[in-house]
Amino acid sequence: VRGKRYFAVGFPNMAGGYEVRSRYFKGCIPPKSVSLVKANDIPADECLVFEGFMDFLSAVTLGVTGNADCLVLNSVANVEKAAGLLNGYGRIGCFLDRDEAGRRTLAALTMRYGERVSDRSSLYDGCKDLNEYLQLTTKKQKNNHLKIEEQ
Repeated sequence: VRGKRYFAVGFPNMAGGYEVRSRYFKGCIPPKSVSLVKANDIPADECLVFEGFMDFLSAVTLGVTGNADCLVLNSVANVEKAAGLLNGYGRIGCFLDRDEAGRRTLAALTMRYGERVSDRSSLYDGCKDLNEYLQLTTKKQKNNHLKIEEQ
């Protein structure tokens, strides 16, 4: 762009578009849609729901995804696009942001799926989202490691 090179990570969605992130840019190469990441070839009983792919990648890093399929909304505005995809799951675990938009999305999913929906945000209580929790956890681990080396 104008003689400069830029780079970003692209995360594909189900409509052929990409969510694109870098240190300086957050956007989408249309069309915008959800992303479904299957854990195995066989159908899973549980699907974990994330607002964005950075939260999904944080969950993978933290090892909380297990054998569940994962649905990344790529925007809370895509909750209706997610609806049909979640129909076949017995359990739906939500790792949504701890803000008004996250609460509205959780309420919408709970209204549609009832007791199958569980709020998993207590894992990152005190943080805005799972990615912030991972960053704080990583920082604490580094600080603890440095303290041990100093002793």
